Amino acid sequence: MSLSPMVPFFILLTVFLAVTGVDVKKRILMSDPAYIQQELHEIHVKLQQYDGMKSQLASHQSMLTAQDALIKSLFAKNSLLESRINDAASKGVVYVRWGRKDCQGNTTELVYSGFAGGSHYAHSGASAEYVCLPPDPLWGPHKDSPSYLPSVMYGAEYEDTVLFNVQNRNEEVPCAVCRTSTHSTSIMIPARTACYPGWEEAYHGNLAGQYFAHPAGGEYVCVDEDPQTLIGGGRTDDNGKLFYQVRTRCGSLKCPPYEEDKVLSCVVCLK
Repeated sequence: MSLSPMVPFFILLTVFLAVTGVDVKKRILMSDPAYIQQELHEIHVKLQQYDGMKSQLASHQSMLTAQDALIKSLFAKNSLLESRINDAASKGVVYVRWGRKDCQGNTTELVYSGFAGGSHYAHSGASAEYVCLPPDPLWGPHKDSPSYLPSVMYGAEYEDTVLFNVQNRNEEVPCAVCRTSTHSTSIMIPARTACYPGWEEAYHGNLAGQYFAHPAGGEYVCVDEDPQTLIGGGRTDDNGKLFYQVRTRCGSLKCPPYEEDKVLSCVVCLK
């Protein structure tokens, strides 16, 4: 006896309905096309629902992927901002403005305004550098200890009334310790009144140093073009640490570009 071609179809349909949860206990009338059509319609509906769920799942997955990318981007931006904040907090440079009591520039703060000083010009064991002494010293526990082979600190005086625009050579030199938080490097450039491209000027003026015939060593510093004096100064002539003009001597110093016996300028630059 040969089987009807519809038999395998109904067998497969029965198995499919069992797997998908369709009640297979219902009596299927092999000769009822309406019933078969109804079952096929239910299967089609379930397949459409399944496709809809797949589409929603894909959409949710796409949203999750986009949110994950956004979160990673926000973390990266946060790290960059933190790095910039840390860089800004750690950036800063300190320099001394010789001959002035103040600092200039909106991004520059005054650390303190004090008195220029150093060793005596005639001491062969003198320290070379100028120092900016604060106006409010805090003495340590050995303030009154007995003297034992000391080094000595003097105040500083202008030794050029014309260049430094002072009344007499006894006028004492002020200084200002300045800090800028927008720069990380400072440099004093002799023989210039302007900075090179890419650098910002802190101030400019005239180069000063120790007199060449004095036994004490010295250094070059930049005295502001508009120097001030200490209030109440000029009454004593201690000749401690002195500020002299600096002039050129041609020879090993190339002329040109330099010229013989000229007063050198200077500029302090920031970057």
